[in-house]
Amino acid sequence: MYKPALPNNIDSLKWVGPDDPAYSDSGLVHCTDIPEEATQANPAPVVVMVHGWGGDESVMWLFRQTLPSGVAIITPRAPLALDSKGFIWFEDTNLDPIPASLEAAVNTLEYFLGSLPQLYPVDPTRLVLIGFSQGAFMCNAFVVAHPDKVLGVASLVGAMPPVPKEVGHSNLLAGLPVFIAHGSRDDTIPVRAAQLTRDAYTELGGDVTYGEYPVAHKMNSQAMKDLKAWVGKLFSAR
Repeated sequence: MYKPALPNNIDSLKWVGPDDPAYSDSGLVHCTDIPEEATQANPAPVVVMVHGWGGDESVMWLFRQTLPSGVAIITPRAPLALDSKGFIWFEDTNLDPIPASLEAAVNTLEYFLGSLPQLYPVDPTRLVLIGFSQGAFMCNAFVVAHPDKVLGVASLVGAMPPVPKEVGHSNLLAGLPVFIAHGSRDDTIPVRAAQLTRDAYTELGGDVTYGEYPVAHKMNSQAMKDLKAWVGKLFSAR
């Protein structure tokens, strides 16, 4: 059974593998960090961190430092295993997702997110998605398909899927807080993809915080500080 190297400095970290009943109920292997004080009567806000191409449920924990205390953190593993190493959410050709594969991935993520309040003391009305690279693409695709299910979304070094014509230039995401960060030197996903993501969210009515940073396909310290400030403001307002 594949189990990644997990952070050993998080006492409340739990790994949910294929033999755990919560895996059967949620459909995805995942890790959780649930605040001790959270209960079904007083559920915690929840951040779901979605990894990118070739990652797994362990790789997003570096973003934990950007989140305030008292927030539940959940990191799912993508459903498709690579032949070499790691996992992916959908298949693509030169960064262009195969539509049927992307649709299946969004449905899988929808099912997973919908299961969380039944499994853990988390508040589905205070759900924030943070995605990196292909994980950002997943979060953006989910938000466009299900605009009422998230409190906010952070798209880190990612891209936006094609927006259906019937919702383009609409107010579908009126006021939705959106954080976008991208490296100006990124040669994996060009920074133009982030600019187009910004424009798409703006056209849909999103409240966009946008930043370009002098790095490649990663987040630098300033980007992490900006993400932390955005998340802190989001939860303090709700």
